[in-house]
Amino acid sequence: MFYALYFEIHHLVASAALGFARVAPIFFFLPFLNSGVLSGAPRNAIIILVALGVWPHALNEAPPFLSVAMIPLVLQEAAVGVMLGCLLSWPFWVMHALGCIIDNQRGATLSSSIDPANGIDTSEMANFLNMFAAVVYLQNGGLVTMVDVLNKSYQLCDPMNECTPSLPPLLTFINQVAQNALVLASPVVLVLLLSEVFLGLLSRFAPQMNAFAISLTVKSGIAVLIMLLYFSPVLPDNVLRLSFQATGLSSWFYERGATHVLE
Repeated sequence: MFYALYFEIHHLVASAALGFARVAPIFFFLPFLNSGVLSGAPRNAIIILVALGVWPHALNEAPPFLSVAMIPLVLQEAAVGVMLGCLLSWPFWVMHALGCIIDNQRGATLSSSIDPANGIDTSEMANFLNMFAAVVYLQNGGLVTMVDVLNKSYQLCDPMNECTPSLPPLLTFINQVAQNALVLASPVVLVLLLSEVFLGLLSRFAPQMNAFAISLTVKSGIAVLIMLLYFSPVLPDNVLRLSFQATGLSSWFYERGATHVLE
């Protein structure tokens, strides 16, 4: 009986490890589940509970934890988890990039440009918009969407069978994040550019005025004013528009000749 329990525990640990490999990247990427909100042992325990909750097989069907057969399965599950984390984190990365662009244009991240080693790592506007996107996402059933995506991923890619996630399309995420962030930031950036042109012309007629010092205050005020007008009617809808749904997951597993585009 003791030996049977010993091997059964190894199968349970193997199932938990495979589930952890797929679910953990999602927790690492999402801003409301990462180390800034959950840390250490509590987060690992929650990841294992979620992983076992959506595990599609009996807990004793996994290969032994220390067997060689576990290595390719863990690598496959980790690759699928990274893909799911990127897809679910898509709207938050766009909002974070949007905040970085706005703060860079208004001069709030000037220290990182002058002294990259000692300057700030991220801007306050980026953190704020990231948390704002998380609130909108959770208010509109984001956790249900996350669980639906996990369940759908297990239907499309069984952890006990071979499957190939389409990781190369994820390389285009950087371009698509920048594209969406620039489109959303364009009204604010355009107004800030016009304000710089106006201050430049004004400094020609008043040489004693320090246009650079004044521009930091003026652009910050203008950016806040434009965001007040632009924030509510535009950004929440775009967070929901960019949110990934489980229905689109099938196209992200390898099919010869398939194309993958996020709009």
